[in-house]
Amino acid sequence: MEELRLELEEALRQAVLASGRLDLLLTLAERLGEDLELWEALLERLSPEDPRLPIAQARVARLRREYGV
Repeated sequence: MEELRLELEEALRQAVLASGRLDLLLTLAERLGEDLELWEALLERLSPEDPRLPIAQARVARLRREYGV
């Protein structure tokens, strides 16, 4: 059952990343929390005026440090 859940989660991740939709990226990044790829994709799509930009920047910086990237 766990394997199926992980497969579904990965399929959802890939679909959201492929869509490039800001709202979906934000929702899934917040839900999964520690997914650097999602946060980086979100960061690329946020405009400089978006008030969520500092949050995304901080999360990406922290995850990069934690993952040694």
